[in-house]
Amino acid sequence: MKKEQLVLMYEYNIWANERIMNHLKSLPDGIFAKEVDLGFKSIAEVITHLISADEVWFARIKGESPPPLTRTPFTNIEEASSYQNKLQTQIHEFLLSTDDIENIVNYSNTRGEKFQNSILEIIQHVVNHGTYHRGNISTILNSLGYKGILTDYIVYLRR
Repeated sequence: MKKEQLVLMYEYNIWANERIMNHLKSLPDGIFAKEVDLGFKSIAEVITHLISADEVWFARIKGESPPPLTRTPFTNIEEASSYQNKLQTQIHEFLLSTDDIENIVNYSNTRGEKFQNSILEIIQHVVNHGTYHRGNISTILNSLGYKGILTDYIVYLRR
């Protein structure tokens, strides 16, 4: 995969996350933190997990010690959206500035097991992880009587 393709894939991830956040902002207050019993306790918990995981992966790519994966859930959609936008901008700028997406990153998972993956593989994982959890959000919305929103890659490409 070329760097341009990887950047495009990450730009899709940004677009899809923004669509989800904007959709959530259009729904009645309280939906963000409404408790459910669907693997995650709320949409807030899903989004907090997604952002926390992205922070961990970004720290690893930069060769830094990652923050803890668990954090206090965001209290509202505006706070989460603002935080996510800043983080995604940083990751996007990093991808644009990096010379070698095949660069190997050595890291340990949360259990202390050591692994190696390229920046390319990690970003592919980040995008895939985001897709999975956007699906969780759609499931939660459906269970609460609201429709989700299309965030498929092909929809992004057709814009």
